[in-house]
Amino acid sequence: MQNDAAEAGTSIPAASTTQPSNNSIMFHVAVVGGGIAGSCVASVLSQKAAPEIEPGTKKVRRRADGNGDIAVRVDLFDQGRNGVGGRSSHRVRKGDEGRSMRWDHGCQFFRADTAKFQAVVSDWIRHGIVEEWTGSFTSDGNAPSSNDFFGFPFMPPFYVGSDGMQSISRQILEICSVVNNNCQFEEEQRCKSSENNLNVYTGTRVSNVKQDSCTKKWHLYGTSGEAAYHDTPERIARSQGGELKLGRSSILDQGYDAVVFTDISSSFGKWHRASAGIPEEFAARVRERVGSRVPLFTAMIAFDEALAVSFDAISFQEDDVLWFASKSNSKPGISMNDDSKECWTLVSTPEYAMKKILETPMQDPNGEFIPQSKEYLTTVPGPELEAAFRNILRNNWYGGLRLSTVSGEFSIPKTAYLDAQRWGSAMPSGVRSKEKSKTRKFISGVSYDSGRTPLAPTKLESNEEDNFISDQNLMLFQVGDMMSRYTPGFEGSVISAIDGAEHLLDTFSAL
Repeated sequence: MQNDAAEAGTSIPAASTTQPSNNSIMFHVAVVGGGIAGSCVASVLSQKAAPEIEPGTKKVRRRADGNGDIAVRVDLFDQGRNGVGGRSSHRVRKGDEGRSMRWDHGCQFFRADTAKFQAVVSDWIRHGIVEEWTGSFTSDGNAPSSNDFFGFPFMPPFYVGSDGMQSISRQILEICSVVNNNCQFEEEQRCKSSENNLNVYTGTRVSNVKQDSCTKKWHLYGTSGEAAYHDTPERIARSQGGELKLGRSSILDQGYDAVVFTDISSSFGKWHRASAGIPEEFAARVRERVGSRVPLFTAMIAFDEALAVSFDAISFQEDDVLWFASKSNSKPGISMNDDSKECWTLVSTPEYAMKKILETPMQDPNGEFIPQSKEYLTTVPGPELEAAFRNILRNNWYGGLRLSTVSGEFSIPKTAYLDAQRWGSAMPSGVRSKEKSKTRKFISGVSYDSGRTPLAPTKLESNEEDNFISDQNLMLFQVGDMMSRYTPGFEGSVISAIDGAEHLLDTFSAL
């Protein structure tokens, strides 16, 4: 990473010279990551202020000296193969018979415990972004514990995206387009239009950031397409060519006033596919705040026929391999029809995932990144999670809980489709880094911890001053669940994003 501003003082960059016609002061911001945190940052910066502002209107931020309004143009970069969504991912496939198969294979649902987030969720419900997920829910435990899965099923209501969990991020960004008149989702690394208040670049990896020593503006560099994706083999990624300057045409020479990062992997070393070449002084603060992270695996299964089970989703408090299982077709917007197979998502325990990444780390002995391959996922974690689920079902009874709708053993349909996903940084560990932990391990130089702490209800868990990290000299910001002072999970991520974006707007107002 080259920081051109290393000897240039610490003044905050002046506003961009581009002036919109309404006498606003225009700033340009790059947001790295299109998961729920990045989407919420874009929403706040575009000044569509949920929940009290209706679509098509703006909450206008004035400059502190009263000299004009604050306007922000946002370029959001996301390197996901399937578009925005991040860890709230959704997979869609067609079977051999053309029957559709769908899974939420990242975040399974979320809850709303704090007044701040409840107001946001109410707004999302009004606009059809999320719905309450109801069904036949159960657990092998009798009460909430540190082993349960985010309070499931003991602490409803549970919410999901109206068209899969990934749709939450996309619909939030689409609402921004209503406010800003035009939102462009760009498949290439450069947008043709410079006038959109929000541009979303999918399939684009930010691999380096450099600050101009004179203007203090930031320039982003990276790749797009196959070279950007997490699961692309390293030899193919390297063959795709060098880094390109990223962003809309009007910003390529001018640069960004601020950069907001949402994926803590951006602060990894260059070996990691998500590394963004962040200045070490800032990256070190991010890594220190994160402490340890929790890995997980998920498996996506489609059965030839419907399972004769008495539940739509189940959490496991005592199993060594499985933590949660849910039927995708039971969720709003993914209901079963004649053209769909019955699909289930299985979530591993942290302990199982730790064991697997110890066996197959993300770096080889030479320090080169090892992307998760389909061959590995479909021969190791996928079949192992499937076998664990089948063993539980085959016995019909689990932890005193009857699982099937038939007596005795029942026939489990054949598997029509199987895939899996490794989430190396599924969520922050609830075991704080300053605490001693018998379950903490360092793998490829990264701290992981499988120790479990209560994940519901969401509440303040730390005494950090801010719910995000900021450097107002560099104008770099980091938000998301890994930065949040709240209980690990979706809710903490959203609150961190909103607080961080509001802080950035306050910073602009004071310039």
